[in-house]
Amino acid sequence: VDKFRLFEGVRRFLALQASKAPLFICLDNINWADDSSLELFHYLIRVFKDSPIFFFFVYRIEEAKDSAFQNVLQLMSRESLYEKVNLEPLKPADVARMLSLMIDATPSPELIEYIYKETGGNPFFIEELIRSLEVNGALIWDKDKWIFDRSKKVVIPDSVEGVIDRKLGMIGSEACDLLEYAAVIGREFDFTFLRDITGMNEGHLFDLMDKILEMRLLSESGGERYCFSEDIIREIIYQRINKIKLRRYHQVVGERILNIYKDRIEEIVEELSHHFYLSGDKKQTIKYSMIAADRAKSSYANQDAILFYSRTLDCLKDEAIKDRIIKEIECLKKRAEVISLVGKNENAVMDLEQAINKAKEINDKREEAYCLNKLCVIFLNTAKYSDAENKSEIALEIYQNIKNKKGEALSLNNIANVHMFQGDYFKALEFHQHSLKIRKEINDRKGEASSLNNIGVINNNLGEQSKALEFFQSSLIIFEEIDDRIRMATVLNNIGVAYSDLGKFSKALEFHQHSLKMKREIGDRKGEAGNLTNIGFIYNIFGDSSKALEFYHNSSKIGEEIGDRRVEAANLNNAGVSYFYLGEYSNARKCYENSLKIGKEIGDLLTEAANLASLSSLFLETGDFSNAEKSCNKAYSIAQEIKSKPLLAKIHLGFASINLENDRLAEARGELKQALSLVDEIHSKEIKGEVLGLFGQLYTKEKKWAEAEVSLKESISIFRQLKIRFNLATVYYYQGLMFKEAGDEIEAKKHFTKALRIFKKLGAKGWIKKLSE
Repeated sequence: VDKFRLFEGVRRFLALQASKAPLFICLDNINWADDSSLELFHYLIRVFKDSPIFFFFVYRIEEAKDSAFQNVLQLMSRESLYEKVNLEPLKPADVARMLSLMIDATPSPELIEYIYKETGGNPFFIEELIRSLEVNGALIWDKDKWIFDRSKKVVIPDSVEGVIDRKLGMIGSEACDLLEYAAVIGREFDFTFLRDITGMNEGHLFDLMDKILEMRLLSESGGERYCFSEDIIREIIYQRINKIKLRRYHQVVGERILNIYKDRIEEIVEELSHHFYLSGDKKQTIKYSMIAADRAKSSYANQDAILFYSRTLDCLKDEAIKDRIIKEIECLKKRAEVISLVGKNENAVMDLEQAINKAKEINDKREEAYCLNKLCVIFLNTAKYSDAENKSEIALEIYQNIKNKKGEALSLNNIANVHMFQGDYFKALEFHQHSLKIRKEINDRKGEASSLNNIGVINNNLGEQSKALEFFQSSLIIFEEIDDRIRMATVLNNIGVAYSDLGKFSKALEFHQHSLKMKREIGDRKGEAGNLTNIGFIYNIFGDSSKALEFYHNSSKIGEEIGDRRVEAANLNNAGVSYFYLGEYSNARKCYENSLKIGKEIGDLLTEAANLASLSSLFLETGDFSNAEKSCNKAYSIAQEIKSKPLLAKIHLGFASINLENDRLAEARGELKQALSLVDEIHSKEIKGEVLGLFGQLYTKEKKWAEAEVSLKESISIFRQLKIRFNLATVYYYQGLMFKEAGDEIEAKKHFTKALRIFKKLGAKGWIKKLSE
């Protein structure tokens, strides 16, 4: 009677509330309700069946199994009192929204991807995992944004483990063993494959899978394929497997995969490497890891390549491995190449030095010299020219002693490149010609074509574009004969650079686009990035800085994807130039500083100095003379260290500009003379045009009108010929100033108008403002 009175009292109370407005009653974790409460809910649902009162019960399947609530559900099912709604996991977009609410900021794409993959969109798991990331320092608030550090070990929260434990406790030991095998296979697997490695009867296996699916530990992914609902579930199961059993599981899985794919091994070398490495089978790991690493390297999957090379080297510590040291040298050489590409040059040097020591250990002079030349390339890329020259000279001596002509020619080629990067083009030409002679003698067609291309580059740097084009054409013919499409595309790019230097930008664009198409066809991602940069440069010359920035952005994106930090740095610097032209000085500064940062991180002295010089020009333009001089001094110090003549000439121009702005005319004259002497050595028309323009400004300040007019006219003639419109407009401006100072207002206005017309076409807001004041 008391129970009936209680039930009736609750019914009247709810009916009264529902008479005013529809009533919604939501109860979470209903599976934990006691028998009396469940009886009350059953009574209320039955009596309010046709009333505007709606009950929402939330429960977890695994926790409701074999509970009193399950019995009540069965009773209500017979009376058709409820409708069951399965809550689907959150989609990535929903996960992103949930994360943004939890962290009160926009989550990074990397964090969204990680959380979604680990939790499968399970809201409870998301909440707990985010807390764990914060506690373990993997998610840190830094000034105005959250930083996600994937390198930090993430501890799986006890609350999540508890949920998984309850699920595992309900499926039985046999199904748990099955899940262990599944966790070893991977996130997704095939039913037939699971049956083969477990040896289970098909019908019994299906029964076990049904149990597991009911607990939502796995889900179906089409056909007879299954996957773990959340990566975190697989991780918990995998971590609990006994180590001895785990190695045996991986061996069984690896051998079974090998048997299935024996006629098409190349499709699954990555999986074979993974399973055999974790099984402790070193011989098989070395075999398949090297194949996987080489394939990753050729497709610029650099992090994967480093992983597989490192895995191979780990296994090669076993002295029982046949030809161990030879394999170590090969692996170290290749890993160094990839590590250098991602900007970890110190580690690359360590790998090559280790390879050299091992080559000495077995007295393999050829490998020792080869690794020395590889070291030379890294030192060239980081502008350590003295080190580069030293290593290539030692390699040259070794190759000469063992009478290896091909290696000798390669060493001469590297020495030539050292001189070229320093701006000593005639010395570089001597070494390239010597290398070419040897390559012709030994009928090394590929080497011959490379030397012809390199000699073309030198001639182009010397301002001999017609000569350069002849060498490029001869190189291209050979590469076409031997069907070397990668180098054909490189030569086409160089032809584009030559036409660009001739001021034939439309023709240059055709060659760059042809080269770009070829590089995309053959999958040369690094080459593609270079072409995009060069095309961006041409659009910058055309005055379409927005288009140029688009190409630089796309090139940088590839640089990020393949881990080539030098590409990123180069494009940031180029983007800075575009913003500088547009008068967007804060954006320009940001680009230069980011490029400078990368240069410092990867030890690239040339990139570092070039950005310091760019920053100096920017500070000068914005009137910050103190910082302009500081940046210029830093750039000069590095340029002297690496002995780069083109860079030194540019820096002398920077000092000259600073001195002119501060009316230190004698100092300005000294800097211009030093720049001019370097120009005579490197034959750069562009730098000569800049020198003459600055001499024009100097003579204007000295009121030497005739000398000023001659210098400025010569500068204008060069920039017209080169079709560098920004520089041309700048010189017109200073010519206008010269006429204004000389008292010729009509000529001054005429030249200011010419400058303004060009700057408007270029969208150079800073200069437009200056001329409009």
